[in-house]
Amino acid sequence: MSKHIVKRILRYVLIVLIVITCYKIFTFSAEEGKVSSSTSKKVAIVIIKITNKNIAEQELLEKVALLEPFIRKLAHFSIYMFLGILVASCSITFKWGFLKRFNISVLFNFVYACTDEYHQLFVPGRSGRILDILIDTLGAFSGIVLVLIIYKILHLIISKRPKKEIKKSVLFVASTGGHLNELMQVKTLFKKYNYHIVTEKTEIDNSLKKKYGDNMSFLIYGTKKYPIKYIFKFLANCFISLYYFFKFQPEVIVTTGTHTAVPMCYIGKIFGAKIIFIETFANRTTGTVAGKLVYPIADTFVVQWEEMHKVYPKSVCWGWIY
Repeated sequence: MSKHIVKRILRYVLIVLIVITCYKIFTFSAEEGKVSSSTSKKVAIVIIKITNKNIAEQELLEKVALLEPFIRKLAHFSIYMFLGILVASCSITFKWGFLKRFNISVLFNFVYACTDEYHQLFVPGRSGRILDILIDTLGAFSGIVLVLIIYKILHLIISKRPKKEIKKSVLFVASTGGHLNELMQVKTLFKKYNYHIVTEKTEIDNSLKKKYGDNMSFLIYGTKKYPIKYIFKFLANCFISLYYFFKFQPEVIVTTGTHTAVPMCYIGKIFGAKIIFIETFANRTTGTVAGKLVYPIADTFVVQWEEMHKVYPKSVCWGWIY
């Protein structure tokens, strides 16, 4: 699986883990003072009994009273260290510099620690303390520094390896008919990339399969003339598009539309692929439904008529495709 897809999947997984960890911290803070203290005492008793099995009851209670505050502070430090590790790891999946990753990670944990202590002001038997904010932030700081140092070392090691020249993976997508005909006008680009073509399966397009072989795959052909069938076919094509995306793992998706290409464009955007949409030559003053849907997420939106800038203000005009 390509690095940019793995990075994007890892980002989403880490975001979920961050949310879960923040929720667990919230639930711990929502425990009343007696309940929270009871948990800390149980941990302290286990630790003391492991180190001294024959300890007297009175001595045990005295040591528990001494150890419990440290257990509570260590719990603060540890869970925020874990949160710091998650946040710093997530920051690596973005194209940020080292300093920006560090600053955002520390700021996130500090702000959450502040809100956590503020939350405890409303919980019976609990209190919000500046010392706990400092301990929480210190724990997060430790986790963040650990992650970023390890990442920096690995990055330096990998950067010293000789780089192999690998062609960029590009997926060319279009509906059958005129849209596919427009897409094939850029076929001179195919040899420059590790390319794959995705279109709808029709008898006409079967002839292209003979020419392009394993470099061409098909979606289910659907027409809006039969709306009920079209809905089911469109939904099926969404899942087929997801399968093709992970099978071919494109870094760039180039499409001339129309409806067939929309799911692939959104899937690609979610997982970090660049989207290049070429609006159809047939429209000179109005946009297509597919164009309007993809325009907000396209990295490059190409029109073939200057007049189309009124419809798509941020588009670029590269002239006629024919």
